[in-house]
Amino acid sequence: MRKFLNFRMIAILMVACLTTLFLPSCGNDDEDKDSTPLDLTEINALLSECESLLSSATTDDYPEAAITTFQSKVNAIKSAVAGDLTQTTLNNLLVQLKEAKTTFEQSAYDAIPLDNLLAEWSFDEGEGTSLVSTGVQAWVAKMKTGPSEIFGTNTQVPSFVDGVKGKALSFDNGACLEVDDFSETSLLSNTLSISVWINPKESRAGNYILSMNYWENWKLNLQNEGKPFFTVATTVAGVDADNEHVESFPINTWTHLVVSMDLNAHTLSFYVNGELTKTWDASGKPGLAGSQKSAYLPASGEKLPFLIGCATTYAEASTWDWVTLPIEPSGWDYFAGSLDELKIYNIALTEGQVSKLYNDEKK
Repeated sequence: MRKFLNFRMIAILMVACLTTLFLPSCGNDDEDKDSTPLDLTEINALLSECESLLSSATTDDYPEAAITTFQSKVNAIKSAVAGDLTQTTLNNLLVQLKEAKTTFEQSAYDAIPLDNLLAEWSFDEGEGTSLVSTGVQAWVAKMKTGPSEIFGTNTQVPSFVDGVKGKALSFDNGACLEVDDFSETSLLSNTLSISVWINPKESRAGNYILSMNYWENWKLNLQNEGKPFFTVATTVAGVDADNEHVESFPINTWTHLVVSMDLNAHTLSFYVNGELTKTWDASGKPGLAGSQKSAYLPASGEKLPFLIGCATTYAEASTWDWVTLPIEPSGWDYFAGSLDELKIYNIALTEGQVSKLYNDEKK
């Protein structure tokens, strides 16, 4: 009986195997293939970019393992593209190649991870009055004229001019950009870096570049003698610091500035044209031993906008008890000149990262 059962089981298995071998699969190969020829334009262009990137890559700029891995991936995808493809396979290969290229680029020595770029305004739109940042955040910067209470009709919105790369934005007579849809917490971390190209048309105090609730949280401006000046309010004390280098930002000249703050390490550094010019620590600026204070809230109870090109709003300034109304144009803090390639990072950039950023943008 047992021999009969074994024989019967063997027979069943043989039938099953033969069925698997000779019966057609449930799917239809023709259904996976579109009769329309596949468009390989995008992936071939991307392969060309990757091969060009690899041809110039050296171990001075990238880890050897990263070069090898990227080369292997490019070769494998190039071989796959040369074979029979379905649209689904092509789409997957394109995604894989894009991811491999991004991973390789980010492996470069001193590369800045993309997810640390909080917001960037390149000003390359060349038109429009609402400029949306790229980066992690998509904040809308709206062009505004200077306060009519101060400048009357002698003011216009910022205008597009030629910049270091593409277009830049020119400011004068109180013109600025207001950002209302920003996240306060993302601008109040203990690590923060600002990168911007600056072309001032005059040297004076209060030449404001950025203002996060002015000195109630943090601000960046140029002061007399062309020195960059950064203020931050911390839980220990307020910090006012410049780079102690006169004429760092000569008028009518494009110059690159990076301010890199690391309150965890108690440091604040200034870089001009890729070169470190000054680092402060808590021994010289005790406030650097603290954390950023929570967001300032005006007496009105309404959040102030994040400002590019001026210190604060007229409504806010008019509440200061030390301000005499009406405010004269000469007494209003705003930027006079042009700005380009403005970037805000949620990390403290290193010296190598700043150098790479400057060299990449000056080309």
